[in-house]
Amino acid sequence: MLLDIPLTNTVLKNEYADYARPNDKISYEMEKGSLVGLHKAFYASNHAIASNIYLKHQAANVMYGPSYISRYSALSFYNALAETTTRIESMTPLRSKIIENPLGIFEYKTLQNIAIYSVGLVSKKINDNVTILIASPEKAICDIIYTTPNLILRNVDDLIYFLEEDIRMDISILQKANMNDIKTYIEFGKKKNEIKLLLQLIDTI
Repeated sequence: MLLDIPLTNTVLKNEYADYARPNDKISYEMEKGSLVGLHKAFYASNHAIASNIYLKHQAANVMYGPSYISRYSALSFYNALAETTTRIESMTPLRSKIIENPLGIFEYKTLQNIAIYSVGLVSKKINDNVTILIASPEKAICDIIYTTPNLILRNVDDLIYFLEEDIRMDISILQKANMNDIKTYIEFGKKKNEIKLLLQLIDTI
């Protein structure tokens, strides 16, 4: 049985190595509906789509990258938002991109600043077959502030209103935030004043 993970063309060819034309077998399985094309040389089995609730997260990591899941999708993963998100948002040093496939909509936003790209990344092991690369809650918020145009935050009250009212986030998740990661955003990133407010907020939680 194929693993319940996103599958590359190479993996499928190995799986169908007993067939004279593995590519024809892949096409047949897609026509039959047991395989679904995700993006370029990536596929998913019907069984994976039905049984792996983290397939979207895995697919986001591998379809375009390097990349990591962030922003509202990361906060939703940590159950920090009142409403679930359907679009999977990721950050990448590559150009921005949107991929649509049967799993949903995947949006990749550019973050070329290497000094802040690698901080606050979490390799989350879901089970023996599933590990995803995702931003910590504080990094996800920094990415939201960093990449949201025309976001005006003058003081901590503005930030609290944005987090609790606009995006309906439970700010208690920040109690265990890594302050050094936030300070790295302040030191090497843009929107320094806005992100400094995040440090001030955490001091009050």
